[in-house]
Amino acid sequence: MEDIYKDVNLVTDDPLGIGGLLFDANRAAQMIVPGYLKRPGLFKELLRASLTGLGYPSGIGNSLRLPADYRLAFQELGLSIGLHAIERLDRIIQDYQDVFNQGQNLKRLINSLMEYSPMAHVIEEFWLNEPNQQSITWTEHRDINTVMLATSLAPEGFLEL
Repeated sequence: MEDIYKDVNLVTDDPLGIGGLLFDANRAAQMIVPGYLKRPGLFKELLRASLTGLGYPSGIGNSLRLPADYRLAFQELGLSIGLHAIERLDRIIQDYQDVFNQGQNLKRLINSLMEYSPMAHVIEEFWLNEPNQQSITWTEHRDINTVMLATSLAPEGFLEL
């Protein structure tokens, strides 16, 4: 994981990419606690890149206003899964304050990310709506959309290492 992210600009405005950054941050935090991650700065880089991507003016907030035929459920649900990881991250940091010794800065970063957490529910509700599941973008990707929706609704098994 450390090698993959070495010298890479992590910032993206892609919903699936942002979700990936968030659940990778969750995994990184879980690996920091027992000392498996040798580059703990990567954790903060993942969080910062996620926050930057979520804050893009042309980002996900605008696309959530579009009808289903102009949206890709699996991308949005990937973001939703990542958004569910934020609360877990907050608990990990609280439970292991001695490990995450940058407490205040990290807490502010997590709090900023938490402002986007309600978006997970908005995404899930949209794709649970039967008429939206009749759209071409849902039916063309039904298998991955169904798996991603189920994972978003019950993310614990996916987010726990």
